Amino acid sequence: MTDLITQRLNALQADVDVLAGATLDTPLTSLAQWDSLAVLLVITHFEHVYHIMITGAQVRACSTPRDLIKLIPVA
Repeated sequence: MTDLITQRLNALQADVDVLAGATLDTPLTSLAQWDSLAVLLVITHFEHVYHIMITGAQVRACSTPRDLIKLIPVA
């Protein structure tokens, strides 16, 4: 895991409690609290940390935290 990916996962986990303890490849559907509030928290995280707009549909299309991180443009 690269440092940048690790940093992005850690930042996401800090803002979205549901992801605490998840690995990059943990299925999101296996997380007991993965629901519409978690999706909203992910969207808010992306807006505040990366200044990008993503949709609920984009988040729901992701299967793992790795997929979520792939939504972040490479700078």
